[in-house]
Order: sequence, then structure tokens, then C-alpha cells
Amino acid sequence: MTVIRKEADSQPKDLLIHFHGGTETVRTAFMKSELNMALAVVNFPGLSTAYSNPFATNPALFEQILTRAGPPAVDASPTSARTWQRVYVSSFSAGYGAVRQILNTPQYFRRIHGIAAADSIYAGLQQKDPHREVNESNMKDFLRFASLSVDSKKMFVLSHSAQTTPYASTTETADYLLSAVNLQRRPDETIQRKRLHQTSDAFRGQLHVLGFAGRSGQDHMQHLHNIDLLWNHLNPAD
Repeated sequence: MTVIRKEADSQPKDLLIHFHGGTETVRTAFMKSELNMALAVVNFPGLSTAYSNPFATNPALFEQILTRAGPPAVDASPTSARTWQRVYVSSFSAGYGAVRQILNTPQYFRRIHGIAAADSIYAGLQQKDPHREVNESNMKDFLRFASLSVDSKKMFVLSHSAQTTPYASTTETADYLLSAVNLQRRPDETIQRKRLHQTSDAFRGQLHVLGFAGRSGQDHMQHLHNIDLLWNHLNPAD
């Protein structure tokens, strides 16, 4: 785990934990972002199960990450807890496995203030061809979080490419969430960066879904290189 702060002597009150992505790539995006918080970058070698299994086998791991990231000192009595004011998590690609498993623990679900998922939420299929249906059990906690975000009780921003996969793709899982909260997409081409071309947008409350063109692995990688666009939606009002 690598902890990054924008200024060496800064003591931000909030923490963002990011799963999956080269540390320097993530650092570059963080420095471009508008975030005023500490960033912890966590990588495990492998696919989504490499991210979910550590948290499934060690339920205390998320709390250990919070502690290792070094919560800011507080000017209070010695008995006061040292803790982060707000905790956010983000993921790219396979990193969603960690987020999904962490959300499965009620105390951590409550603790997380916001989520950013950069072309990152996949799922199994309940029914395959010709009528592909997302496995609802894989999405239950993401849906709970999305529903709370619609009511502005949480923050949830996610992007997806148009890349197809044998399992439920990021487009299909985004469609599943939007359908479940009765939210419609609208055409939107606001974001136009190299190999990152926005095609749609949907938002209500503090749930924001951004759709992008691009079916290649290079297109997929641009969601990591430009994850600052999602992180900026997590900036707290105060």
C-alpha cells in the first residue's frame, strides 16, 4: 500500500482508498484532481478474486488499511479517537472485487461515504444468451449504495466503456443499476479526451453514471488515466 498526499506537511481529514492501477499512474491522476484528501493505493496481483479474497478471509483488513494510512492527529483529549472524517473508495477494472467484498460488511458499508468506479463494476450472469441478465446477488450492495446516493445519503460515481465481456460488462451493470433506480440516460458528449469519448450521462441526487465509447483494452485503460474526472465528483461540500 502506498499513501500519497499532495503536500508533504498536509494533514487532510478525508481518505480515498483506490484499488488496482499502477501507483505512478494513479498518483498523476490524483495530482490533477481537485481532491483535498489523502490517497491510499492498494494493489493485489491477479483478477477480481485476488481483490475480494483478502477481505473475505480477513474481515479486519479494511480497518487495518484505514489505520495504516495514518489518520490525522486531533486536537482533543487523549481519549479521543484518531479517525478519518470521511472515507471514500475507488476502483479500476478488477479492483471492484475489493469494493464489493468490503461493502458486504455492514459497518464498512456505513463507514464509506462515497464510491468511484472507473470502468470497474462487473458481475456474473443470471441468464446468458439470448437474454443476458445480470446476476442480482453480485450487485446487491452496489444497488443499495446507488439507492442511497439517489437520495443524497451517499456518493456514487461510475464510468463505463463499451467493451464487451463474457460476463456482465460494465455497461450491463450500469444499465442494471439505472433500471433499478428508474433513472434514464441522456446523450452527453461533454468529456472528450484522447481515447475517452463520452456518449451519455445519467444522474440524480449524488448518483452519477457516465457512459463512454471504446471497445478496446486501450480505451478501457483511459478510465484509469482519467479517473480524476470521477474523483472530482467526490469532493465534499465542506
